[in-house]
Amino acid sequence: MHAPCGPRFPGILRSQGARTVELLPALLLALLLTLFSVRPGQAQAEPTRVRMTGDWYAYATSFTNRNFTGKDTTGTQTEDALAMWQRLRLRTDISQGDSLGFTLWLQVDNTPWGNNTYAVDNPAVEVETYMAYLQFTVPGSKLVLTAGLQGFTLPQSEAFNGSVVADTQIGALTASFPLSDFTQLKAGYGRLFSYNDFLATGGVKPHDLFDLAFLALPNTRENFSVSPWAVLGLSMRDGQFRPYQGISGPPNVGYMRTDLLSLGYFAQPLGYRQATVPYYWGGAAFQAVLAPFTLYGDAVLGQGGAGDRARNLRQGLFVDAALEYNRFDKVTPRLSGWWSSGEDDSLGNGSERMPALVCTWNLGTSYLFSTGQVFDNTTSIAANPIGAWGLGFTLDNITFVDSLSSRLGLVRAQGTSSPKALRQGLALTGPGVMLAMGKTLAQGEGLTGVNFDHQYTVCENLKLVAETGWARADGLKASIWGNPSVKANKDSWKVAAGLQYKF
Repeated sequence: MHAPCGPRFPGILRSQGARTVELLPALLLALLLTLFSVRPGQAQAEPTRVRMTGDWYAYATSFTNRNFTGKDTTGTQTEDALAMWQRLRLRTDISQGDSLGFTLWLQVDNTPWGNNTYAVDNPAVEVETYMAYLQFTVPGSKLVLTAGLQGFTLPQSEAFNGSVVADTQIGALTASFPLSDFTQLKAGYGRLFSYNDFLATGGVKPHDLFDLAFLALPNTRENFSVSPWAVLGLSMRDGQFRPYQGISGPPNVGYMRTDLLSLGYFAQPLGYRQATVPYYWGGAAFQAVLAPFTLYGDAVLGQGGAGDRARNLRQGLFVDAALEYNRFDKVTPRLSGWWSSGEDDSLGNGSERMPALVCTWNLGTSYLFSTGQVFDNTTSIAANPIGAWGLGFTLDNITFVDSLSSRLGLVRAQGTSSPKALRQGLALTGPGVMLAMGKTLAQGEGLTGVNFDHQYTVCENLKLVAETGWARADGLKASIWGNPSVKANKDSWKVAAGLQYKF
């Protein structure tokens, strides 16, 4: 039987006493509106406000030798030289007054046309929950609590994109409390991974997880700010022997393995000996205005696997700094640099590269590193700044033409890790698992990158974006990567152009 034509009105009963499922949406909507607009003890409820914003882009990107060989990091697959990509994020904020609110971000992730949700006729369902959290002020206090899937980025000075340790989204409970007019206390607890639900199967204790606790004390004054912070992570398993097994089993930390685990972790016998393995990070970000200059800097110390087998230890130091000149109206020049400890000759004593969770650090939004580019991190070399040092010069906010903003950057990077250690690590893991040519640098190996990016404002909410990049790897060692890969090394080029719409 076909449904009648024209509009239908849920809640209008066909006959007296009849009950239909059409009534349920109206009842649920009424109940939700009541819950969001009425607070106990109030004679007059605060109005519910709903605000929606979004970010959409579509672009074409063309690469030549993205990984310096025209193949993926394992050397087994080639990449499409031209692809069209698209991403959508839709944010809904619901609030009552200034003390209670809920935020939901939905996302269709950065995906090439013709794939998954953009495949013709039979697309896959690809709508994701990007963030979903409740935020409220505890009555009678200045304590703000946030619970749910939320953004988690550790303090990093503004001259550098992202964070060198963690910049992602996690399920967490966080708190923010003002200690003074200048200082805030921020703390929280989150869970990055959990391989079992509350009822573990097969008699296994539900302890395959990675938990995180963090604390920050940002202090901001007129011409100076400093944000010390600390993080404790616990990688826990069920007591059985379970080394990293890729996607086949825990501890499956995905691509995070490259920055989280030591190379010695993959030596026999594989894996951690302890059931609970601690990770520690501590650091500070600072900024000082010394007119006409602004000075930026960060220092981070990290350690993971302490107390386990010596070869599973990973610890190291990362520092960066930038000096920016602010007197020009049409351009902002910036000189930047960083240094990170690298591997010594032995894997038996662990790794000397600092561990990290989700590293999104970038200097001058360079083509060499992730992220910071408008068109996501699929448009960069994605080299690892950990285990390297380098210098960069950026001409930012170039605005000699109305409605057009440009950025020109040059970065030079050198490795700080022992070639012997990387050679042994590659023999243990194979290419693309922990190490990749041109991305993980040994002593004597270098990277040079240039990017020239532009944003033209078509109208208030719409921009035309063009990004270009060039990179060259030099000094690559055949003793590490093999003669065929080193001989195949060629310059990498990128051109990406598209539209970004924000509303």
